[in-house]
Amino acid sequence: MASLLQHKLSNFKTILLYGIVSFFLFFEMAVQVSPSVMATQLMHDLNIGAFGLGFMSSVYFYSYTAMQIPSGILFDKYSPRTIITLAILVCTLGTLLFSFADSILLGSLARLLMGAGSAFAFVAVLVVTADLFKSKHFAMMTGITQMLAAFGAMAGQMPISVLLNHVGWRHTLWILVLIGLVLTITVWKLLKYEKNNVVESTIHPHMDIKTSFKKIISDRQTWYIALYACLLWAPMSSFASLWGVPFLVSADHLGQTTAAFVCSFMWLGLALASPLLGMLSTAMNNRVFPLYISALIGAISFGLILEFHLSLILLGVLLFLAGAACSGQALSFTLVKENNPTSVKATAIAFNNMAVVISGAFFQPIIGKLIESGNEGVLALNNPAHFKQGLYLVLGAYVIAFFVAVGLIKETAGR
Repeated sequence: MASLLQHKLSNFKTILLYGIVSFFLFFEMAVQVSPSVMATQLMHDLNIGAFGLGFMSSVYFYSYTAMQIPSGILFDKYSPRTIITLAILVCTLGTLLFSFADSILLGSLARLLMGAGSAFAFVAVLVVTADLFKSKHFAMMTGITQMLAAFGAMAGQMPISVLLNHVGWRHTLWILVLIGLVLTITVWKLLKYEKNNVVESTIHPHMDIKTSFKKIISDRQTWYIALYACLLWAPMSSFASLWGVPFLVSADHLGQTTAAFVCSFMWLGLALASPLLGMLSTAMNNRVFPLYISALIGAISFGLILEFHLSLILLGVLLFLAGAACSGQALSFTLVKENNPTSVKATAIAFNNMAVVISGAFFQPIIGKLIESGNEGVLALNNPAHFKQGLYLVLGAYVIAFFVAVGLIKETAGR
């Protein structure tokens, strides 16, 4: 790997390639969480209730989840340039379609396209990282990747909230479409990285798709790690990505822009903690201890947020900690990489990412249904008690993740 950096790619080009692919992740995260600050407007303009909003938003995760294994297989076998370019284009076209939505049907179809294109983003960055950097740096680079994703999510809340107040949600989406088109052209023109340049190829000549997939799913540790990742991403996919802003408006009586700003502290916590947790794990030569400490901190912080009316400063601090706790999910990709052979690393990473994003498909609509509880439309968002009974699912996710890490996941550091 060191010779790869010295002879095949300059340090500048290596960073450039990583940066280009990472911006796709930044973009898709902004697209993913944008409905959280559009909740009231979407419910009004599309004439849907909380469950309808939760379902429409979660459709994104259905196609995202379904495309994870195919994305891993494609990245294990083909050059990333064409795959990533087409993925960005599909995500951008879905965003454009969503801007014209006038019903839950059209909105859901658009979110389906957005999710299908976005499905390639996180896997793309991790595969390029695994190919271009030494194995000992993978945990740290995964953390940095998660940090960039979190900043993308922050861009999908606070800045978009400001844009909404000036141009409305449809025109805001058109701006995202323009960014997506520019990114599509940039990737096609500049992403010259080819897999056949990689010394340590991810392709195993004697292992077909069925065999490699069977190898991954037959390993219990891969499932345990995936379960942990799913549970610890639930707070981000359901609260930070959708229900957090309307909950803070309802329970803490904040304005929408203020609520979006405070809620973005979860993404900030995730952004800052992810690389730090990766570096700490490497320094300690321990993967599992940081996992259950993360889940424990998250459970305590989120429990306080649900149960007490807090000052704005304390609320921001606890949201920061609740988001930072979810950085254990980023570390799970290091475990799953170390737990599987190099020949199937992209597919293994994709499988873990599938478990991560399925949390949004599961939690978003169920929480929406619990919030409604007899109230329909925007009125359902005015009842803090109903919000809490839905968000207890998020608290439960932190708690169960803690016990999974403590009792089921085995150490992989040093492999």
